[in-house]
Amino acid sequence: MKFGVIVNRAMIDRSASDPYGPLFSYLNEMEDLGYDLGWCGHHRFSEATAFGGESATEPSAPLAMLAPLMARTRTMKFCTNIMLVPARHPLELAEEINTINEMANNRFILGGGIGYKPDEFENCGWNFKTRAKRFEECIEVLRLAMTGDRFSYRGSHFDIEDVMVQPAALRGEIPPIWVGAVSEPAMKRAGRLGDGWIISFAEHLLHLQDKVAAYKAIAAEHGRPSTVVLMRDVHIAPTRAQVNPGFLPNIIKVWQSYANLGSTADRDDLSNNVMFGGKQVSLEEFAPNRAVVGSPDDCFREMERIRDVLNPEWFFITPTGVPDPRQQIDELRLFAKEIMPHFRT
Repeated sequence: MKFGVIVNRAMIDRSASDPYGPLFSYLNEMEDLGYDLGWCGHHRFSEATAFGGESATEPSAPLAMLAPLMARTRTMKFCTNIMLVPARHPLELAEEINTINEMANNRFILGGGIGYKPDEFENCGWNFKTRAKRFEECIEVLRLAMTGDRFSYRGSHFDIEDVMVQPAALRGEIPPIWVGAVSEPAMKRAGRLGDGWIISFAEHLLHLQDKVAAYKAIAAEHGRPSTVVLMRDVHIAPTRAQVNPGFLPNIIKVWQSYANLGSTADRDDLSNNVMFGGKQVSLEEFAPNRAVVGSPDDCFREMERIRDVLNPEWFFITPTGVPDPRQQIDELRLFAKEIMPHFRT
């Protein structure tokens, strides 16, 4: 596997003379520890987003935020997870993506999805209800535009006449497009159109076996790559006794906030009962097949299960249950030391 960590706006110190200094230092350390990728979300017009509690930690302009971060790193890749692709014009996206990829020697991956909040589209003049079809056309246009070759396109939502995007893709390398999907239709869309599927951290590991097999079959049918990117909540402590009892309540709070905003995902019955039915369970009962939690030995066993069941190419660590950025960094250090070397490719 390869491993990705969050690029979190909570690490920005807006009161300092160098607001991004802590974020630069964080990514430099993560790169030195061996993490392969930094990922960030995308939300607009909200003072609070899922991973940040009372503050907005998912940027409203992810490409602009990633550009200086890519300039301050050497080998790490960066991915939007996920970008609201149908809330932008694909020609503008192609120009910006090719520019940052030129700057960063082709280290950008576009993770895109259709979104779930109407205001993020309608306040900018985009029809929320047509976003799925528009997303598909955006992907088609992006693949044509990022080459730098002259092209035209006729679709239901975009009519493009004899245009070329500059700069062209560096060395002709178009970035991968990974599709974030939490429903079966979206998973099928990822197989038809994408180069990878970013899997929600809400899904039960064993329930994913058949879904991943179906995804790979659809991708093969359409001649697409089928990279599997698994997101998982991680909380690693030096010992079981040091596991934070607030981890599961933090996860419940985040998932309830997603549901309140209109985002639904496939969850197993126990998860639904815990998240929305008030069922009380221990972390030991909840965590297996849903999160990577516990001592290094506990986390190692869950990672073995993930490898044996899905063997994803990428593993994205989500901080849902660990909102404190300083604690996130401490745990990422421990994870890099105790877990990553056993599973790296």
